[in-house]
Amino acid sequence: MEEINKSAVYIDETVFDGQTEQGVELDYILPDYCPDIFKILSCSLTPKIVSYSVSSDGRLSLDGVVYIKVLYLTEGSSDVFCVDQRYTYSKLIDISKKDISAASVCFEMKQDYCTCRAVSPRRIDVRGAVSGRIRAESCREHALCEIPEGLQVRTQTVNCCGKTLYAQKQLLSSEEIETGSGGVAFIMDSSACPKVTDVRIVADKAVVKGSVVVNALYGLPDADTNGSSEAEKMTAEIPISAILDIYGITDDHVIMPSLNILDFELIPKSDSGIISCRLTAECCVKAWKAEKLSIPDDVYSTEFETEYLTNTLRLNSYPRTFSQSLTLKMNLAAENSEIRSVWDCRAEIKNPVFRINEDKNPEFSGLLCCSAYGKNTDNIPFYMEKQEAFQQIIPVSDINENSSAQFTARVTETDFSIKSDGAIEISALTELKGALHDVVTADTLSDITVKEDKPKAKSEEFALRICYTDEQSDCWSIAKAYNTTVKALMEENGIIDEQETLSGMIIIPTV
Repeated sequence: MEEINKSAVYIDETVFDGQTEQGVELDYILPDYCPDIFKILSCSLTPKIVSYSVSSDGRLSLDGVVYIKVLYLTEGSSDVFCVDQRYTYSKLIDISKKDISAASVCFEMKQDYCTCRAVSPRRIDVRGAVSGRIRAESCREHALCEIPEGLQVRTQTVNCCGKTLYAQKQLLSSEEIETGSGGVAFIMDSSACPKVTDVRIVADKAVVKGSVVVNALYGLPDADTNGSSEAEKMTAEIPISAILDIYGITDDHVIMPSLNILDFELIPKSDSGIISCRLTAECCVKAWKAEKLSIPDDVYSTEFETEYLTNTLRLNSYPRTFSQSLTLKMNLAAENSEIRSVWDCRAEIKNPVFRINEDKNPEFSGLLCCSAYGKNTDNIPFYMEKQEAFQQIIPVSDINENSSAQFTARVTETDFSIKSDGAIEISALTELKGALHDVVTADTLSDITVKEDKPKAKSEEFALRICYTDEQSDCWSIAKAYNTTVKALMEENGIIDEQETLSGMIIIPTV
């Protein structure tokens, strides 16, 4: 790793880390072709990002949509009926007072709460709220102090990262998924899990390949009732790829690619068994390269009195990537009846946190939210959901209190089993990926004043002086104390290494 003298260093900084909230209200009257409501089975709010942009003055313009899904039962029937609605909104958020047009922005959208009640057999009232955590990061250039000519300068070597390279690209995909069934009444539940399978660097470009695994639980149509008494699962994998322009990226960089789903919707075709999938994905690539920088931290003049100020830089160390798979489990218990069959289950993680706990161990925590659809022994459909906090120690080495993590946590697969006591045990296979940085601190000069009206006093009576040093002295401290140059001191005493610890008699040349 070559040592580089630079006039500027690059510092990663978080310019915004906050939340946006949106209330959702829906007063819906059933159309004439829908049967009366007897019982609300489930209601969910699924927030997505339609589009967003960041202006040069630090304003985030956000267009969002909330997919509202209500499943209900009619009296004396085991058929499930569905109400699908969309709630759109826009937000304008001041995320920074700085120019961050090149910042990376990531979102974590979630449902906060949702209540649904049947005001009458023909009318539904939905109240709830969704929120999104917004995190914006930027790589800022920090100019080092300009040093006047003729001064003696000491530098320190710092091993850190160079400029963080970043690029993102939105991808639109539309696929027709064949379920193999005779028809699809409606989508009861769905999820989309993206994954990166390969990334290659070719001529200042990052070529990212991956896929999106789409899972859905859909109701089979009942021609007599227009509802659904049975449901089936569907899984499809949609390939996705992107080419991102990243000037200066090489194979020497540590690369962290990611795929995120901004918007996702499944539209069934009831008469053909085909489900149309429309999704908007965002491909992001971050890259870091190790550098060994020479940063000035002390200065003096042999001619004039000199004053200077310093400040402390907080730089990122060379990152260490990590990837862990873990299984999170939860039990869902039926309250009033026994479970006959389970159609499908879902799991997701909310509010993920990766940190060092009080015992100095890396810990992954958050909320595990699980749900299940099925039928009880009375042949009546049921829906159960539950969320609980979890904490798991992650076996990641070389991590300390000064480490910071950029990570993603996704449930990639969900399985279930019915236990002897009638409860459903849900197992969520979770993939935790990210990069760890340590904070490297370095003091550097911030302002230098050479007082040319205050020349240093010099004696012409002798050309050499002799001093005796202890074992704590080096060339720089002696040269500065006796107002000579490091080069002259080393030549006069036959010193080869400037960092060598000196002791005993030292000859001090006059300059």
